[in-house]
Amino acid sequence: MKFTTIRIEGSILSPDILDKIEQGELGGQRPEDFRFDSNTKVKDEIIRAWADAHDLWRVFCHQRERIGNKGTGTSETRKYWILPLLGILGYNAETARAEEINGKSYAISHRTSELDGFPIHVMGFNDSLDKKREDSGPRMSPHALVQEYLNITEHLYAIVTNGIHLRLLRDSSRLVKLSFIEFDLQSMMEEEHFTDFAIMYRLIHASRMPVRQDAGAESLIEKYHQDALDSGSRIREGLSEAVENCIKTLTEGFLNHKDNTELRDAIESGRLPNFTFYQYHLRLIYRLLFLMVIEERNLIYPPGSDRKKLKIYYDYYSIGKIRSQSEKIYRSDRGYNDLWTGLKNTFRIFEKEYYGEQLDIKPLGGELFSPGAIGILDNCNLDNSILLGCLRNLSFFTNKNNNQKMRVNYASLNVEEFGSVYEGLLEYDPLVEKQNGRWCFIFVKGEGRSASGSHYTPDELVQPLIKHSLEYIIEDKLKEPNKEKALLSIRVCDVASGSGHILLNAARRIATELAKVRTGEDQPSPTAFREAVRDVIRTCIYGVDKNPLAVELCKIALWLEAHNPGQPLNFLDHHIKCGDSIVGLAHINELEKGIADEAFKRLPDDDKDVCAFLRKVNKTERTGQIPFDFKGAAVTKIKDITVLFKEFSELPERTPEEIEEKGKAYFKLTSGDLWNRLKTLSDIQVAQFFIPKDKENQTKIITDGTYRQYLAGEKKLLGVAVAKAEGVAA
Repeated sequence: MKFTTIRIEGSILSPDILDKIEQGELGGQRPEDFRFDSNTKVKDEIIRAWADAHDLWRVFCHQRERIGNKGTGTSETRKYWILPLLGILGYNAETARAEEINGKSYAISHRTSELDGFPIHVMGFNDSLDKKREDSGPRMSPHALVQEYLNITEHLYAIVTNGIHLRLLRDSSRLVKLSFIEFDLQSMMEEEHFTDFAIMYRLIHASRMPVRQDAGAESLIEKYHQDALDSGSRIREGLSEAVENCIKTLTEGFLNHKDNTELRDAIESGRLPNFTFYQYHLRLIYRLLFLMVIEERNLIYPPGSDRKKLKIYYDYYSIGKIRSQSEKIYRSDRGYNDLWTGLKNTFRIFEKEYYGEQLDIKPLGGELFSPGAIGILDNCNLDNSILLGCLRNLSFFTNKNNNQKMRVNYASLNVEEFGSVYEGLLEYDPLVEKQNGRWCFIFVKGEGRSASGSHYTPDELVQPLIKHSLEYIIEDKLKEPNKEKALLSIRVCDVASGSGHILLNAARRIATELAKVRTGEDQPSPTAFREAVRDVIRTCIYGVDKNPLAVELCKIALWLEAHNPGQPLNFLDHHIKCGDSIVGLAHINELEKGIADEAFKRLPDDDKDVCAFLRKVNKTERTGQIPFDFKGAAVTKIKDITVLFKEFSELPERTPEEIEEKGKAYFKLTSGDLWNRLKTLSDIQVAQFFIPKDKENQTKIITDGTYRQYLAGEKKLLGVAVAKAEGVAA
């Protein structure tokens, strides 16, 4: 975000609201809206306020130097800086008494009587907004105290500040996550960010706030908030269409570029299948969406990072830079590839530490940002006009109410909205072909959704499900002595995970309690919450889906939710799997059951005589089976695998190198003899239900006697029948 001293957390407001304020396009900015005389110029008032604020800041800085670290500096912060500054912003802040609600004390320091007791909590410059004092003072951090107070009262907004940072908070009991906007007052004053100050003035002036507790909906700040929510929620219906259009535009742009002969040869020869080509483009778009979200949420750099390097990234390497160019049609000159080259350089920053170290950017790694993630596209060229058109498509949607183009607010976009992308794409299969001498990419109506039973799960169904299936488990875990360990021992698996809507909500719910336990705060800071989400996803969350697109998108949704600046993406290959949750074995003892007689029950396409013969043979073999030491033959091996898997799971994931090593360890584990033996035995048992019982397959079917020879290790897992079972299983 270009306003470097302003940070938006959650969905309180969107960056485009700030842009509209700067450009004078937002309502509520007339003199009368600030309760000024109609002849007064708002800009002149802001200039005067800026000068007065500078005078106050200089006096305050002298007081800070005098106090140093000897105390909290609360009196000095209030007297010399914040209360006069709030006066400039139209607030008449009066000292308030502590209020007791439900047996808890809420020592909010100030209120504004003109705004029905609007809460303003001012702490000292040596206080942290996110941590409570170690020795004395309120029972919670300043932020947590005010947030909890908002959540249980009718007040919709409040201000909390320590003189260094000032935050406008909103009641989050009605939202999924914490929601606030923060102004870095120190940087604003010392680095002369007048534009940021002007936006703060226009945004949090007292005239923006509710005049009464029951009049929140009528206030300007709430209207701005609702605009932000609307722009975020309206994207769902358009995001899938935008992605489809981008895929079509990009694929044809790559296919028809004069330099991409290698790509066309790979398609024509069949070396690059249509689905793989399609998947590379999906990953390219997922990369763009991922970076757009973390850029707008200010998650590229951790708080307190070097501002010069931050500015270099946003000015020269960010997706936002290219997005802003996409708004200028004259930039869409054909015949140039420099923007695609620049975008690949941006990707490399997040792929390898070597490229990002000069900017203090740590690589993201993981499957999405591995060097080979977009395959052959990395060696191709792409016309500027194609890339700009794609980003324009992803950056704007048409408001159907007034037919206006509106910028997509990725900062407040719920990660679940990506589920709409998944649902739309399941309708189609990709097809690449040549038409009249030009390469075309076509979406052909497919059976992906009907075959896999895939549908987007709306939030109104997810929330009750989480409440009734997870809440009581969390309550029980919080009764254990080691609450953190107990919470992280919870295992949540969605056996038809889709794009991860249920898993995301489960992760947030567990992470909320985990962050509370770790911080001792009832309202943990966003940083503490994100760290907890990352640990919960790494430890507690599992998902399975039949559709490979869903599996990939589910991983991306979890990566976005768990992303912490400076940390790589979690390793999720062993947690989010592509497969069938209904067909298969659930327990080791099921191997001992052998091949069931029901596997040879005749189905419409089966040969009657073949079925009867196989059923008779199987029944005879099961009746006359010789007992063997099942636990010795199979269970011991399972225990060996369990130990190896536990060792692998505990490998660290702090750096891209550790993620890479974990990936190698997983490959070694899942391609080892022990793993393959157990998997093949399971596949053989289940596959017999699915192999057509006809004369052609009669010799490729395994009955109980042969299966038990495999199980006991008397016979090697080789041959046509074993291969047939593995093929059917796949």
